[in-house]
Amino acid sequence: METLFVLYDDRCGLRTQLKTWLLRQPAYVRLQPMPAASEKARRRFPGLPAGELAAFSDTGETWIGDRAWIIVLWALRDYRAWAAKLASPALSLARQAFAAVSRNRSAFSRWLELCGEAELRVPLDQVPVPPCELGDKP
Repeated sequence: METLFVLYDDRCGLRTQLKTWLLRQPAYVRLQPMPAASEKARRRFPGLPAGELAAFSDTGETWIGDRAWIIVLWALRDYRAWAAKLASPALSLARQAFAAVSRNRSAFSRWLELCGEAELRVPLDQVPVPPCELGDKP
């Protein structure tokens, strides 16, 4: 595997922040985050479950939900050992915690005052952008 596509909900502030965090981490494989609702994601990954974190490798494997989070951690240099621990059947509690956070991510986003990328685009789309002016001004 050389690339791991990570599809996330860009309306969710928590998931948007996690995407930003992921891009700062050293990784064993290239991570390519993509808003799940984007045309590119729908075209490339048809049938994607709505609102679920999903990961797809360039070699064809698919992970959804807590398993997607585990494979993303596996791809990160500083978190591969954590991925192995969390994948253990003995740690089903960790998977249950992921599921609880995932189900309540909107509430977490509100509590942490996090804004999703899609939410930020709405007011910004209303701002007129003046054309660039080149040349010397007197």
